[in-house]
Order: sequence, then structure tokens, then C-alpha cells
Amino acid sequence: MRCIFTFISLLTIAGMIAIASFAQTPEIEAKLKEKEDLKKQMEEAGPEEYQKLLPRWETLNEEIANLMNALQADKETKAKAIAKFNDGNDAIRARRYLDAVNLFKESIKLNSLEPKTYYMLGLALQRLKEYDEALEAYTKATQLDSKYLKALTARGLLLSKMQRLDEAIEAFRQAAAIEDDDPKDKSDAFNGLGLAYYRQKNYERAINAYQQAVLMDSTNAEAHYNLGKAYMSISDPASATEAFQKAVKYESKDDKYQTSLAEAFNKAGKYAEAVQAALAATLLNANYAPAWFELGWAYEQLKKSEDAINAYQKAMNDSKYRQAAEYQIKLIKGEF
Repeated sequence: MRCIFTFISLLTIAGMIAIASFAQTPEIEAKLKEKEDLKKQMEEAGPEEYQKLLPRWETLNEEIANLMNALQADKETKAKAIAKFNDGNDAIRARRYLDAVNLFKESIKLNSLEPKTYYMLGLALQRLKEYDEALEAYTKATQLDSKYLKALTARGLLLSKMQRLDEAIEAFRQAAAIEDDDPKDKSDAFNGLGLAYYRQKNYERAINAYQQAVLMDSTNAEAHYNLGKAYMSISDPASATEAFQKAVKYESKDDKYQTSLAEAFNKAGKYAEAVQAALAATLLNANYAPAWFELGWAYEQLKKSEDAINAYQKAMNDSKYRQAAEYQIKLIKGEF
């Protein structure tokens, strides 16, 4: 009897070993285990019992082969999905957002269960200002992975941008509650929560959220900047100055940060310091009217009338500041 089994084994054992080396699913592993047990039974079986076991042996061979073929097809499909995903990332880096959207959608057709693809699709759609579709993509990503911090944060930011602030706050709260190994991601979530509260004019809660953001990541320049804005909104220029200084420390080449620091110094009556911050902003962006206006104001308070007028005149190049700058110039010249 053993020689009969050996003949069958020669045809199947090598295949079974090869299959086992590729086994990657519990279902396949279970069937391989069943086949190994059945093999032992057949080796010990008499002729009659052997014949009864043989159909199950043949069925197992077929079932395992089918599962392995399906697994191989699934691997090939996922490999194609990954290739489309990578091409989509390249398209985003090249700012070809429509191409990126199409590539991510093709990737999703091949593998509809990968949350990162939906997240990246959302980013591309948002660049195209397709906000409703972008929101759907972010939502799908978070449904597939409820602890996907980046997707929750992106969803919250988009909801905040769409003025759906209560929903945004809920999304950020979910994100903030997730334990994550990357403090920068948690910092971004708290920063987003602060932004939503700020847009609700709930400045105290915004401050608390921004403080959590900088606690999680002290180098988060945007969170420091937003914290400074919130302090300015409650008329606390001293605290705002400290926050803006940290924003500038971690991102010194942002004209907006430097200008806000100049404004805070002006509000605090520190005009010489305001001059330095405003000048730094104008060096970064010679056409940034808010910086020129803050510079003009600081010079005016320091009684440097000519320098103030020159700064205000440059601020007048922006229609939003023209009237205010012109008024200050007339005030300096005593034309009222």
C-alpha cells in the first residue's frame, strides 16, 4: 500500500512543499495542515480505508491550487495598484493634480481596501478645489482605518475650511484621542482643532488646543503662529510676541510670521523691535504691504517721520492698505 501512496506523493508532495513556501493566508495554512494530517492517515491506512480517504486528498489538492491561484492573482493585482499609487504620488509632486486623481482612482479599482490611496486621492481632489469629493475620499480612508491620524486631520481641516466647524471639531477630537508614535502628527491634529475653535471665535479653547500642539511638537512653527494670533485676538500682545518669536525661530523665512511679530511688538509698545521684525519681513517679500504698514507705524511712533512716510507709501501699493496708509501719511504731514 505504501508504494501506491508513494506514486501519488511523487506527483503532489513537491507541489505541496512549493505551495507551503508561499502560504500567506490562514485558510491556505489550515488546508496545508489538513493535508499533512491526511497524508499520515493514508500512510497508515489499509486498502479499503485508503480508498475512502483518497477523494478528500484529491479535493484538498484542488482547493489548495485554487486558493494559491487566487492569491497569486491578488498579488499581481495589488502590485499593479501599488504602481498606480506611486505614479499618483509622482503626479502630485509634479502638481499634475488631475493626473494624480485619475491614477489614484485606477489604483482603487485594483485595490479598494487601501486607506492611503483614498487619503492621497483626497489631497489631489482638494488641490483641484473639488471639496465634496475630497471629503468623501478622506471619509472613506477613515472608515477603512479608524486610527488613520493623517486622514482624520485632513478631513477635519477640510471640514473647517468648508465652515462645517462642529464636524471639524469632532474629527480633530477623534484624531487627538489616537495614540500615535509620531508626535508631529498629533501636533497637527491639535493645531487643526485650534483652528476650528478659532474660526468659531472660541479663543480660549483655541489657545488650549494650540498649546497642546506645541507641547506635542515644540518645533511646529504654524502652531506657534496660530497661538500668537489667538493671543492677539484676546488682546494679549505679550503672550502673542512670545508665540510669534517661536514661530520665527522655527521658520525664519516666512514673511507672514515676521510681520505678525512686528504687529505684536507694535501693540506692546516695543517699536524698535517692531522695526527689526518688519524689516526682516520686507527683505523676505518686498511687496508685502502688511509688513510695510507695520514698519511705517513703528517708525511713526519712534518719531522717524521720513522713514515712516516711505514705508507707508510702499504699503499703498496694495489697495487694501492704501486708504489707511494715506491717512497716516497725512497725519504725519499735519494735513488734517
